[in-house]
Amino acid sequence: MEIKLLDEPILEFGNGESICPREGVENFSPYDITSVRPEKIITGIIGKSSSIEILINWLEKAKTTIIARESKLDKLFRSFNGFNQESSFKSQIVYDDSYLRKINNSDFESLLKKCTEKSVLIAEVAKLFLAEVKFLSKNKNPDLIICVLPEDLVKTLLSVDLKKEESEEEIEDSEVETKLSSLLEHDLRRLMKAEAMEYNIPIQIIRDRIKKPTSDMQDEATIAWNLFTALYYKASGTPWAMKKPNKSIVCYAGISFYRSRDRKTIQTSCTQIFNEHGKGVILRGAPVELKKGDREPHLKEDQAYELLNNSLREYYDALKIYPQRLVLHKSSNFNEAEIEGFKAAAYKNNISALDLVTIMPTPLRLYSTNNYPPYRGTWASFDNNTHLLYTKGFVPFYNTYPGMYIPNPIEVRLFSHDESPQIICQEILSLTKMNWNNTQFDRKFPITIECSKKVGEILKYLDENQKPQLKYSFYM
Repeated sequence: MEIKLLDEPILEFGNGESICPREGVENFSPYDITSVRPEKIITGIIGKSSSIEILINWLEKAKTTIIARESKLDKLFRSFNGFNQESSFKSQIVYDDSYLRKINNSDFESLLKKCTEKSVLIAEVAKLFLAEVKFLSKNKNPDLIICVLPEDLVKTLLSVDLKKEESEEEIEDSEVETKLSSLLEHDLRRLMKAEAMEYNIPIQIIRDRIKKPTSDMQDEATIAWNLFTALYYKASGTPWAMKKPNKSIVCYAGISFYRSRDRKTIQTSCTQIFNEHGKGVILRGAPVELKKGDREPHLKEDQAYELLNNSLREYYDALKIYPQRLVLHKSSNFNEAEIEGFKAAAYKNNISALDLVTIMPTPLRLYSTNNYPPYRGTWASFDNNTHLLYTKGFVPFYNTYPGMYIPNPIEVRLFSHDESPQIICQEILSLTKMNWNNTQFDRKFPITIECSKKVGEILKYLDENQKPQLKYSFYM
């Protein structure tokens, strides 16, 4: 077994480079500072009157510096220096009273009384917000819409039984919410995001307890970093980009499978294609069957071909260019039919290099000679096709391991590859930093896999005749 430590990937910003998203945005401005970008983010806000007031007060506060929590780890807990036109993102949130859509307290109270089933309550609450999303989309011109959930409503939803959800979700310990809270809110969040797609405006869901973060939430400065990064990206901004070693056009796609809401055996595939700026497209693939004796779903050869061919066509329509090299990440193993289908689609679209890579959790671990976990970037190669990669671990930049539990590496299996295994694993490490919901850069999975899972959980709430949005900003 060969073991190496890969370099921490560098990110590009408007006027410089850094390995840290927060440091880079603060010191060097967002990547798109010299191009067309969201200097003003016109924002709609929906919620109870008191919830809207809480959010507006917090947005006003966030125009100036929010001091990080006291800690010797000043790079892990970094103060937020304000969302305004002079600092960091050099942008501002803009709205007037006509963009504030208030839902009456009595509307929520009535639903809480008459809706005895949680599924009915979730559907009715979603309708209240979606009616206002529809109004803003038809009568105003917001770049995005913030939906503020009242905390008393959320506490009611926390009684939902989600045993079946727990087996599907892997919540990182660095999330803003605790694992339980995150799981319990997912039905409402997913339903609202799915139903809001037809209005062509990304939505951001926020709980009004943002006013006073509790012990199970991140500190206020970290919340600000994560929230405003997400808002900037949803308004079509580019906060940062991967630094590429050469000028070749490389695109990264992610494919995973998800069950329909009725939990039938039929599953559907989805794919995303990203470039180094995080721009790309999202598609829903054809249903697939789970074959007897095989616990993994697989595409037929013609399904694999159609999925990738359609994705590349949409990618070209969006960016007016085809990639020279395509890296396809999948959360399960490739079979021969899939390999042949994907290769045929790549050949048809004149892609000169193709890497078919499986990325999955593993129970295997490496142990260091001290009390610390292995360094993030530790790469163990068993042979040319089988590798372990620590995307979470001790981070020298933070001078700590920023996690609660012993980290596991991910397993990387190369089923077909034109690039070297080391470069492929280095790219995976880079893609863990391309999540615009979280500015702590040590995510476990690359954005290709992380996105494909999130997309699938929202796509299951769309009917077959509903067309999904192509941009990731509608799913995050």
